[in-house]
Amino acid sequence: MKKLSALLLALLILPSLATAQDQPTAIPVESLPQLPLEFCYAPGTSMEVVERNAQRAAVTQMLMSLQPSGFNKHRLDDGDQWTNTATNGNIASQGDPITLTWSIIPDGTSIFGYAGEATSDSQLISFLNGIYGNQATWLALFEQVFDRWSELTGITYVYEPNDDGSDFLSNFIAAGSLGVRGDIRIGGHPIDGNSNILAYNFFPNTGDMIIDAPDSFYDNTANNSQGFRNVISHEHGHGLGFSHVCPVNQTKLMEPFVSFAFDGPQHDDILAANRGYGDASESNDSSGTATALDGLMSTLTNRSIDDNSDIDFYALTTAGGGMVDVTVTPQGSTYLEGPQNPNGTCTAGTNYDTLNRHNLSIRLLDTDGSTELASVDANGAGAAEMLSAALSSGAGTYYIEVSGDSTNLAQLYSITVEADTPEIFEDGFESGDVCIWTSSQPASCPQINE
Repeated sequence: MKKLSALLLALLILPSLATAQDQPTAIPVESLPQLPLEFCYAPGTSMEVVERNAQRAAVTQMLMSLQPSGFNKHRLDDGDQWTNTATNGNIASQGDPITLTWSIIPDGTSIFGYAGEATSDSQLISFLNGIYGNQATWLALFEQVFDRWSELTGITYVYEPNDDGSDFLSNFIAAGSLGVRGDIRIGGHPIDGNSNILAYNFFPNTGDMIIDAPDSFYDNTANNSQGFRNVISHEHGHGLGFSHVCPVNQTKLMEPFVSFAFDGPQHDDILAANRGYGDASESNDSSGTATALDGLMSTLTNRSIDDNSDIDFYALTTAGGGMVDVTVTPQGSTYLEGPQNPNGTCTAGTNYDTLNRHNLSIRLLDTDGSTELASVDANGAGAAEMLSAALSSGAGTYYIEVSGDSTNLAQLYSITVEADTPEIFEDGFESGDVCIWTSSQPASCPQINE
């Protein structure tokens, strides 16, 4: 069974926190310090509505205040991320990549009224079929959202076509189980009429999403249903462990109100997700697990050093010697950022510098994966590093190591690698080979000797 820090049970459970881990319970202790759920609001929603929903969460917010992080969860504090999934089992620590499965609950599955609405059956499938005509069309929108989060993080998403329809009860929701139901279960029923609350979501290790069906907001399918996709993406941000972020200036996906000013996760959201789950090349912490570069000219963005011990390795395979140029550039800026207040109002935020977090450095390693051929650490935090060196061992796979300093924060960066060296073609020809183009030559034979 999956835990749920239900509002009505929070005070009842509080006296037993010291011994709860030693007793069987449907509500694991680790779920208690987190908000039971978080909302996505339509543009123009009154602060009265926002504050009323914040007050509903007051009991659990009191539990949160007992924790060192308090309400400051908009940057994904360590331990707020997923720690157990159906695929991975227990997950070691911050920055580890994970796999999340997701499923759509069958219509007719009972959903408790977690936001104060009436308990009623899910009608998401019939609701979205009425808008899009068939399930395949709207299911693809969910896939686009999860694919984008996957492109930006160390998270792999797998659609689970099965969901056994286990009811959403007041004190627990069934946990993900391979072949049975997803880690993230998605349904929908009436919440509060049109506008105001568009959807709500539970925090890890629950992650489930309830959409306000049939809210007329979702009738707008312009720009590939941008509004719908941004709601899903925002709610899933809560499902990854983020609370709302302020101020409301339409620059961050996790602001309380859905925006049409952008599409999907923005810099602030990507940075927080990288802290929790690593980047899209995560697990490349050694030469043996290095990320293979595509060809002799590669640029990767939104990679990260996610803490004070993370090291990233990239593999460059060449057909001969030559030179390689590597540029690593930190990504970030200074902008206003802060948490949402406990009463639902938004803080003005403070200056948040995401550019000058780590002093990045580069090492070029020989084909054995350990012998250093060159290194550079010429500039301080916030500045790019550039390395140019010879690939002295001829043909083979060389390794590029990117590291940070002792700062225990995440730093986004981009890496560009350009090699001036022969390239191996599929049929064994190298860019330095001379071959005469005839109808019998393989298509990969270079027509011009470069």
